[in-house]
Amino acid sequence: MSTVRPRIVNSPLVAHRGASALAPENTLPAVELAAARGARWIETDVRLTTDGGLVMIHDTTLERTTNGVGAVARTPLAAIGALDAGAWFSPAFAGTRVPELAEFLKAVLDCGLCLQLELKENSGLEEELVSSVARTLEAHWPIGDRGLFLSSFSERCMRLAAQALPQVPRALAVEYAPRDPVERLAEARCQILHVQAAATGPEARARLSAAGLEWAAATINDPAEAHAFLAAGATSILTDHPDLLG
Repeated sequence: MSTVRPRIVNSPLVAHRGASALAPENTLPAVELAAARGARWIETDVRLTTDGGLVMIHDTTLERTTNGVGAVARTPLAAIGALDAGAWFSPAFAGTRVPELAEFLKAVLDCGLCLQLELKENSGLEEELVSSVARTLEAHWPIGDRGLFLSSFSERCMRLAAQALPQVPRALAVEYAPRDPVERLAEARCQILHVQAAATGPEARARLSAAGLEWAAATINDPAEAHAFLAAGATSILTDHPDLLG
């Protein structure tokens, strides 16, 4: 397993896709509102376009969070940049665009936030995604001077990230807590485990905490549940409400 250790987490709350309860997810307004509501960490998703661009969008397709149609991976960067990514959330955000990774990074830095960057893979394009993300981070992020870690549900992406950016900590995202979380992280060359709160009961929480590793739970929007996970040993929780913990 890699000897890279995660940077000390200075907040138990990570703003999930920005302040996504208050603004359209993964957009610049969501970043700004997360910071304004007191968040110190923000989580976001990055995907490849058909021509190798990097855009901030969670879904494989455009329909839910833009006025576009079709797969992100089959759409050119310029076409995605021309879409409206805000009107679906509220008329007040009409005209909001899907940001590219470089401009998103600038917004995060300008707002004084730390970043969890989730790599959303397309099967067979993991190398292209990781190498492109690595180049962009090296060009636009002060690696080592500001909190940053990469995450993914794809073990292949995480192993590639360990090669491309060995100095950046990595988190493996899973739905269910593995029986041997330490072994699972070692296989994926990660140091942090992210689980789905809805699938992580008391026994699983106890097992994760007993393993002595850093782990987080997503997505929690109830304050009592958030405090229960933190009390059980979670390092942090991901939430759509950046002021959830008061």
